[in-house]
Amino acid sequence: MSFFQWLREGVRQAVVLGLADAVEDVGTRASTEDFGPALAQSLRDRLTVHREPKIVDQQPAAPAGRRRLGRSLESLQGSAKAA
Repeated sequence: MSFFQWLREGVRQAVVLGLADAVEDVGTRASTEDFGPALAQSLRDRLTVHREPKIVDQQPAAPAGRRRLGRSLESLQGSAKAA
């Protein structure tokens, strides 16, 4: 099986499974019924972003000073003068 055959098969399976999910969500309709509103509501429900409430940490804030990692330019110049 070549890469492109594998890719086509994966896309085909995704489309079939997506269609099956849509039919499951919307249900079957008679030929005269419009499934547009039911499909739109199903998509709205799936695409709705549920935000979780932000939890405020009870620990005190970090010190206001800036924490430095490594050596500063002054410390490097100071060690070069000492050498």
